[in-house]
Amino acid sequence: MKNSLLILAFFVCMVANGQIVTEKNISDNSYGEKKLKSAPKKIFLNQFFVNYQMLAASSEASTGGKTRVEMAVGLIGVELEDMQEITDNAFAKVVKKLQDAGIEIVGFEEAEKTEFYSDWTKMTGGTPSQAQLMGYVSTVPSGFDYFVKKITNKGKTKGTFLDSTPALSKQMGDIPVFEANISFQFVTIEGRSSYVTDATKMKGVVDYQLPEAAIAKSAEGIFGSKIEVSPVVARIVWKGGMTGAGANTILSYSPKGSVEIPGVVEQKKFTEYVSPDRSYNTSYSGIVYTRDKELEVSHQVKADREAFKTKTQQALDEYLDLVVEKFIASLNN
Repeated sequence: MKNSLLILAFFVCMVANGQIVTEKNISDNSYGEKKLKSAPKKIFLNQFFVNYQMLAASSEASTGGKTRVEMAVGLIGVELEDMQEITDNAFAKVVKKLQDAGIEIVGFEEAEKTEFYSDWTKMTGGTPSQAQLMGYVSTVPSGFDYFVKKITNKGKTKGTFLDSTPALSKQMGDIPVFEANISFQFVTIEGRSSYVTDATKMKGVVDYQLPEAAIAKSAEGIFGSKIEVSPVVARIVWKGGMTGAGANTILSYSPKGSVEIPGVVEQKKFTEYVSPDRSYNTSYSGIVYTRDKELEVSHQVKADREAFKTKTQQALDEYLDLVVEKFIASLNN
């Protein structure tokens, strides 16, 4: 009996050690959890966005304007269908987990009737997009209907600056609303320049991770890199008032710093350096397409395709499982 318990404990530890996302590396920014016990056992799935970084480009100009350095790092070895499949699988698991707990998932057509969404545009997921976040492939579950406020000529979708979800919850009969915007990142690039020597330096660090916020960079900026920041968050909002006002309850969870996902890409560091009298960098490595333009890539990083699919799926599922389980527990308390 004692031996059996030891063996069981060993395997429990092995399973625990194999986890990527745990409560220890996720920040809990929730409030009003206890109030959820009076909420209806229903939920509307409002947003489900998963972004996968495929390219990062950055530039840095010296203070004196004599030197400028650029770096572009591209990920190879994975396909668009891999990303869409991961997103679809994660969404299906969330739906099943909610339904198994006896929670009714309110359909898109109910949200469509609200005054809030009366002038928004309906979209349907299933087609990966490179227009949403620079260097990232953005996915929405296949067949999943959602709303956008505006679509630019380049296909980039826009929402609102104010937190409108509490108002949506109210207009839908005070039901909880689920939203997720999650990103996976494989490289970070930082640049700096020296006022004394008028030199510029760029450093790229490869490390596949679930970041606290996705940092999207382009070398297109006039004085340096153009930057977009997209916070990583999965949350459930319940019962609010007008747009911009707070909600009674928000269950909100984000990565605490960066959650490393090992075994997907080789960890590397790249450096580019330019001074008025000398420079060093790597040779040309290929061309990738970003939005509607060609971009020469100075460095390529190869991913293990099967590891990318398996580990990314695991991290995404564990993250969303944690959020859904917290919601179910709050409803039942």
